[in-house]
Amino acid sequence: MVDQRKNLGKWGEQKAKEYLIKQGYHFITGNWQNRLGEIDLVMKDRETLVFIEVRTKRSHKYGTSIESINEKKQQQMVKMANAFLRYKQWWEIPIRFDVVTIDQHEGVYQLRHHKNVIQ
Repeated sequence: MVDQRKNLGKWGEQKAKEYLIKQGYHFITGNWQNRLGEIDLVMKDRETLVFIEVRTKRSHKYGTSIESINEKKQQQMVKMANAFLRYKQWWEIPIRFDVVTIDQHEGVYQLRHHKNVIQ
């Protein structure tokens, strides 16, 4: 079960990356991690560095993918972004937080890009 979920997550991250590249984003890194956690994707949208959480779900039994981005998860995203920026020593770059959701509905996966989810 854990392997299936992990594989689904990796598949979703790859689909999100492909989609964003087609939209003109530039890939910086994926699955960047430290002792605090992990960032799924870091990409550039023109001059803005975008930290992207990818959520892929097969069912809505426990809510939709976007509903799983609660306040705690948002705080984690900010913490990880700050760690990444310190690591890279990128001090003067505009940033944004996006979420890409991939939800299965009637056997078909639907990808949605939610921009600027944290103000």
